[in-house]
Amino acid sequence: MLTLPSDLRFAVRGLLRSPGYAIVAVLTLALGIGANVTVFTLVNAVLLRPPAGVWHPERLVGLYTSDYSGPAYGTSSYPDVEEFSAARDVFAGVAAFAPRPTVVGDERAPERVVADVVSPAYFDVLGVRPVRGRLLGVADGRGRSPAVVISHDLWRRRFAADPAIVGRTLLLNGRPAIIVGVAARGFAGLSRGIPTDVWLPIQSAGLFGIGGSEFRERGTRSFLTVARLQPGVTVERARVRMDVLARRLQAAYPDEWTDVREQGRRITVLEERATRVPAQVAGPVLGFVALIGVTVGLVLLICCANVAGLALTRVSRRAREHAVRLSLGASRRRLVAQLLTESGLLAVLSGGVGVLATLWLTDLVDLGALQIEVPIRLDLAPDARVVGFALLATLLTGVVFGLTPALRASRADLTSVLKAEHAVLTLGRRRLPLQSVLVVVQMAVSTLLLVGSLLFVRALQGAAGIDPGFRAEGVLLADAAARIPRAGESSAAAGLAFRERLLALPGVRAVTWATTVPLGVAVSRTGTSPEGYQPGQGEDMEVAFNVVGPEYFTTLRMPLVAGRDFTVQDRAGSEGVIVVNEEFARRYWPGQNPLGRSVRVGLGPGARRVVGVVRTGRYRSLAEAPRPYVYVPSLQTDGWGVVLHVRTDGDPRALASAVRAAVEDTRP
Repeated sequence: MLTLPSDLRFAVRGLLRSPGYAIVAVLTLALGIGANVTVFTLVNAVLLRPPAGVWHPERLVGLYTSDYSGPAYGTSSYPDVEEFSAARDVFAGVAAFAPRPTVVGDERAPERVVADVVSPAYFDVLGVRPVRGRLLGVADGRGRSPAVVISHDLWRRRFAADPAIVGRTLLLNGRPAIIVGVAARGFAGLSRGIPTDVWLPIQSAGLFGIGGSEFRERGTRSFLTVARLQPGVTVERARVRMDVLARRLQAAYPDEWTDVREQGRRITVLEERATRVPAQVAGPVLGFVALIGVTVGLVLLICCANVAGLALTRVSRRAREHAVRLSLGASRRRLVAQLLTESGLLAVLSGGVGVLATLWLTDLVDLGALQIEVPIRLDLAPDARVVGFALLATLLTGVVFGLTPALRASRADLTSVLKAEHAVLTLGRRRLPLQSVLVVVQMAVSTLLLVGSLLFVRALQGAAGIDPGFRAEGVLLADAAARIPRAGESSAAAGLAFRERLLALPGVRAVTWATTVPLGVAVSRTGTSPEGYQPGQGEDMEVAFNVVGPEYFTTLRMPLVAGRDFTVQDRAGSEGVIVVNEEFARRYWPGQNPLGRSVRVGLGPGARRVVGVVRTGRYRSLAEAPRPYVYVPSLQTDGWGVVLHVRTDGDPRALASAVRAAVEDTRP
């Protein structure tokens, strides 16, 4: 350490004498370090960073009820959440929340956000504190003026951080709500990457068209559940307690608590850090993160090998200088320290440039530009973990690329230097130049990355060639949740009147609506009983479904292989109808004509007659296997959907303002 200042001065002078080498080395290493720090920043934001604004998150656990078809990480019904809350011996509190896409604001500045429908204990369990006003409590949601809490980010974004925000009105799906408080800065709910901007009580959800009586039914599982452990209680003890509770619930409610295998459902308890990525997809997500991490690690290795080759060349050119210093009495240890100081200085400069590049790249990341149903935002600001990783990556980089040239220079034989022999690596009887070894390493790793990249591109090309079963070109999607029927107006009448208004707009070819969007975030399932089919032991009879409007298949250009589309005549009071996909028909009526067959679904009493068969498409992902799927007309379910689908002649974005105006003109 005593010689470090002089070593630094010497290293600076040496690099200034070789600016070309310094610039190339810094930029090369900055590429590798920047790539690694950028990836770690994303990993930190998704996996490592605890939720902001939450008191002692390490004491939180996630509670999951196993799904009817068997998977462990399912949602829970609200009556079951109340049963969980009774376990006061292990939980200090239990809270439930259900994220719902929602529109805030008026026609001048509507914005699609996520609203969490929450239980009264939600903020108390999380230990969140308000920066303005108060948070929700037991009494909220019972009066005629619904109360909501907004996020600190929404407060700044839409209200310019107005200090008099408490008591102001927020339009939520076109209906007014009273803002009673602003949550702590940084707190955006518990759905990582999908920030919550509004919280409202369960009792008020129906007023805004984002929930109702289904929240109170034991058989309807819509809630994510979080609990805070009592002091001194371990996760293992909570798991044992929940196993006992699950058996008791299965005995008390056998219909709701028995799965397809005729076994009782299970309650899974996970630590908070294990819930930051949805448990259902944790395996693929962690595998993808590991793949990206290995890739950028190999890139950094290539960069180090490249700069090490340059450094060896530079050491060879300075061999006489090093030999003279050794012959004058300089120790080999002193020479190594000086050369490592130079490589360390290069690494520090490279790390600084790499971190600046990371900050620039993360600022450019616009996750909100992704065309999905809900906004995506991640807190990519660097914290202590990111800074520590950057320092560690810089240190390792300096050692990896600088150690070999430094050791080689310190072990130089004066006779070899006078004979101008090159640095070699001895393998048995063979002597290979070190530069050649580094080139071989670079070529091997580069070939590995190149092959991996080609395979990835081929996979993307294959995904692009998959037929999703519909044609999205020319279709405008619009959130219609704000168009809640007026008092005394039926949902069917509201939907049809609104459809006629949109069809009158120039350039509009077809209009329909649906509860969910193909390849979207939300997926709903219901039990089915096809006519004449006898399920096998433990067979899962739940299938995915969508509630859609008239001419849905025509609007999305989903090919009908038999039968017809839904029409405006398929409404309440008429015969119940249903459309199934080819996979549904193949599985339950193989080799038979499905048209005219009946299917019972969990969307109301009575059987529905099959009037159409649509080609099997992709519903959750492009990579999924063919799955049964059914469509139910919304006009027969007293609901007309949430998302409008408008097919246009030209660019659908050109009609966005006209569709928005139509929504506002028909709002109650």
